[in-house]
Amino acid sequence: MKTKKLLFTVFLVTYFFISSPVHALDLNTVFNPQNSIILKIQEGVEYFFAFSNESKIAVLDKQAEKRLDMAQDSANQKNDNQVENLVQDYLEIKDKQDNILEKSDNDQVLGMVKTRTIEQQKTMEQLKAKVNNEVKKQVVQVQERVVNQVAKRVVEVNGKEGQTEFLNKVEHVWAPGTGPGGEAGVVIEGDAMQFAPGTSDGGPSQPDIKTVEIKTGGNAEGEGGGNKSGSGNKRVD
Repeated sequence: MKTKKLLFTVFLVTYFFISSPVHALDLNTVFNPQNSIILKIQEGVEYFFAFSNESKIAVLDKQAEKRLDMAQDSANQKNDNQVENLVQDYLEIKDKQDNILEKSDNDQVLGMVKTRTIEQQKTMEQLKAKVNNEVKKQVVQVQERVVNQVAKRVVEVNGKEGQTEFLNKVEHVWAPGTGPGGEAGVVIEGDAMQFAPGTSDGGPSQPDIKTVEIKTGGNAEGEGGGNKSGSGNKRVD
């Protein structure tokens, strides 16, 4: 086992330094914790030794959350370009997770992904309050894509009822104060759930996910007040 791990580590080191010769000479790139080749090697080894799909899914969520933590640090330093790069890294990791999740019908693992994805949305809402509008739009697009991916897996395993429950929880993050009997910043229009007109700046939609598509819209601290013309009630066809 130790020999196998050593060989794999050597392979990763060789791969990164041969495939990226410029990076091989750039010690800032190698050791910068925000964009570290060493970090990627460590994560590659961690992923390689997560043998089951369920373990790989958990490892990827851990790595995705690490990117969001780094993005928070970069946002605090007013480094919007780095925030954008890290959020895109987060999306790539969640895309990879989604591909594996497609092969799993483990309800417990799916429940973990739902819970952690909702927590990740909270972090991304905080991010949007610290970056410029262009980067905020990128964050919004990533939020929508990730949530819709998870919602698609939920409806496949738990049906529409499970999907609605998941989207309700996401809605509370994207539009605080929504829920039964309250005003909502997210409404159903056709087969798409999105912020009500006047509550946010919107974002492009993603492909249909069998039942509904949820959209956020750059809602951040100090925004999203506007004309909340929707209600907390959803319709799922």
